[in-house]
Amino acid sequence: MSIQKKILSMTIGPVVLLGLLSIFFMLTTVRSSMMDEIEEGLKGTAAATLAAYDQNTGDYMESSNGDIWKGSYNISRSESLVDRIRDNTGMDVTFFYGDRRIMTSALDSNGDRILNSPAGDRIVEKVLQNGEEYFSSAVSLDGVMNYGYFMPVYQNGSDDEIIGMVFVGTDKENKDAVVNGIIFGIGAAVCVAMILCIGVGLKLATSISHNIKKSISIMGKVAEGDLTVWVDDKMLKRKDEIGDLSRVTVKLKDTLKGILKGISENSASLLEASRALGNAADTTNGTMNEVQNAVSQVVANSTEQSKNSESTSENMRIMGEHITETSTEVDTLNQNAASMQKSSKKTADTLAQLCHINEEVERIIGEVKEQTDRTNASIQKINAAMEFITSIAEETNLLSLNASIEAARAGESGRGFAVVADQIKKLAEQSNQSGHEIEETTKALMEDSAREMEIMQRMQEIITEQSGSMQETRANVSEVLKEIEASMQSILQIRESTGRLAESRGEVMEAVEQLSQIAHDNVDSTQQTYTETQEVLDTFKQVYDSAGQLKKIADELAESMQYFKI
Repeated sequence: MSIQKKILSMTIGPVVLLGLLSIFFMLTTVRSSMMDEIEEGLKGTAAATLAAYDQNTGDYMESSNGDIWKGSYNISRSESLVDRIRDNTGMDVTFFYGDRRIMTSALDSNGDRILNSPAGDRIVEKVLQNGEEYFSSAVSLDGVMNYGYFMPVYQNGSDDEIIGMVFVGTDKENKDAVVNGIIFGIGAAVCVAMILCIGVGLKLATSISHNIKKSISIMGKVAEGDLTVWVDDKMLKRKDEIGDLSRVTVKLKDTLKGILKGISENSASLLEASRALGNAADTTNGTMNEVQNAVSQVVANSTEQSKNSESTSENMRIMGEHITETSTEVDTLNQNAASMQKSSKKTADTLAQLCHINEEVERIIGEVKEQTDRTNASIQKINAAMEFITSIAEETNLLSLNASIEAARAGESGRGFAVVADQIKKLAEQSNQSGHEIEETTKALMEDSAREMEIMQRMQEIITEQSGSMQETRANVSEVLKEIEASMQSILQIRESTGRLAESRGEVMEAVEQLSQIAHDNVDSTQQTYTETQEVLDTFKQVYDSAGQLKKIADELAESMQYFKI
């Protein structure tokens, strides 16, 4: 369906439908309203006529001569009343007494009043028998059809005694003519409005369709690449949608001109840029090959670094085992020192009996000497262990130095490794310092043990000679106890140093494990960098290929621009 037909269907269709609905409304609702109006008019006249009769006092009665009276008023002689009502309303009035007409304003063809004729059976049934008011659209008066309204008349003061009825009628032909005239007038007005709307719709549809076809023709030329077309000034000056379409068409044409000029200029720039991109991609490709080689060397260095960290971890494990052994020896030394202290106390207790039991003193001195020998042996072991720990600390210091050098070579990625290597160096220095402290302590202990040996010799000489004073012997024993307490303090210091060394060993082990993990991570990261470098290299190869395709597209774009006429 063309747009013209669509516009016609949207404008004429509703108008025709509305017209038909209006005609149908007039033929039904309007006619029904007119009939209701006629009925109400007849009913009002009938009520007024009945009221005119009822205003006379008295009952309805029939005289001996057949006249009907209402009190003192002779209804059978009320010609003036019914004629006056007809003249004022244009409606005929009839008074029925029973079913017989006794007074009416209706005349026959001869000009006589229509009297004494009976009412129809249906009217008698509805009004006289049932007491209903009744409207009829087909009441014949001397062959003339009328609209009629019947109203029952009740005896004065009674609500159930019906003595007759009042009839009011009007010429049906005249009323139908009036109703039909009104309906025809409205129908004619609706038809004229429909014709005018249809004419306007046809004109508008034709005009709109014509202007749209002109716009389509212009757009077709633009689509064919002809941007030199021009739009009629009349169409540009229109204030409706056609004018908007025309102005948008001109704007589109001018915009396309600008865009195409820009595309033409940009296509040349695109061609030049594609060439430059190809050269840059080629140069970058060579650079990325060099980067790939450098990353490969970094991967090798990172692998060697990982192996060194694993070796450091193994050495630290061995160092931990030796520290554990040293701790065990220190515990043994502590036990021996405690035994020495206990023996010395026994010696002090025995001095009271020294004069009588020299033999027991000699035995106790022998045990003390034996304990001193074991203490000297333990101190020798501690010295050997500390020499080993010192060598491990020096080796750890060298390893941390090597790790720092490797971290410096790794650059940014080895910064974390350098931090760990520096921590290891500090722990090694602390271990070396603790070793020196332990060495000094054991040296003092050796000196104390030598002095103890000298004291023991002296005690043996005193006991052998038995010429010394017991007081001097007790003083010597007290001095021995003091020396033993000093030895206990030195042993406690050794034990604390060994504990700190164990703690330092734990920290070193943790740092070495972190260093090993970082080395492994560096290997993985460097390997990933190598892979990504390979991907970048492949990407730049694609960029080089894309630059060639871009140059081809620029050439095709320049050829496509030849389609338009600017």
